[in-house]
Amino acid sequence: GSVFAQQAPKPDDVVAEVNGIKITVDDFMAELSRLNVQDQQKIASDPNGRANLVNSLIKKKLLVAQAKNLGVDTLDFVKKAIARSTEDIYAQVVLNAIQRQNSQVSDSEAQDWYSKNDTLFNLDYRYHITQIILPDENTANDVLKKLRKGKLSWNDAVKQYPGTQNNVSGDTIWIFRNNIVQQARNVIANLKKGEISDVIKIGTSYYIIKMLDFEPPRKATFDEVKDRIKQILANQKAQDAVTQYENKLMMQAKISIDNAVLNSINFNQNQLSAPTSQEQRK
Repeated sequence: GSVFAQQAPKPDDVVAEVNGIKITVDDFMAELSRLNVQDQQKIASDPNGRANLVNSLIKKKLLVAQAKNLGVDTLDFVKKAIARSTEDIYAQVVLNAIQRQNSQVSDSEAQDWYSKNDTLFNLDYRYHITQIILPDENTANDVLKKLRKGKLSWNDAVKQYPGTQNNVSGDTIWIFRNNIVQQARNVIANLKKGEISDVIKIGTSYYIIKMLDFEPPRKATFDEVKDRIKQILANQKAQDAVTQYENKLMMQAKISIDNAVLNSINFNQNQLSAPTSQEQRK
């Protein structure tokens, strides 16, 4: 590997080429943005993730070229679908611009909202715990005995019994009381700092929990929640601006609706089915 940091690629840099058709960094990022967050994270964490995404783009380019060879782009229903997608994009660009222009929130606006909605910021008990997850009751009781007699250190027990991929032994960071499963809530509430719980059965696993620290109920400070409040108010402002803008356009437009036709539309017809061969020939 090079000692020099790799420069970030430019949007127009070519990632791949298929039959002379270029696939750019911009194309790659656009394809990535169409996936949900979970799938995006999978691609980021999988060593083959980027290659897989590029391959799916290559397949798409090959299919598009094939579609053009077959004259799919001349079909009436395809032209209509493209026109509808184009309308969606135009509308979204305008809405995004309005949302951006109307989503500024000052510190004083956020502070005012914080003061008026202070009951929303009451925080429950918060615990900083560490846990050991064990496969069966006998093992759990044995580990607990060793921990209490000092024959096994907590850290060694965590290493010995790491838990599963979805449920890991060790430090859980800070956790609010209402985020703790019911079976463990009362046990944890009664632990003193540094104290180790009895064995707790949750689902098919057995837990031993150690209290590292806790915080009694309190009100979140403005600084702790300022960014969240600003986000809420920004979203609200943006949405209000969009509604106002759309209403204004509606007021200024000449609109007529044929209720007879509207009410005669049958929702039971499968509107999304592929067009018939007759439609395709139009």
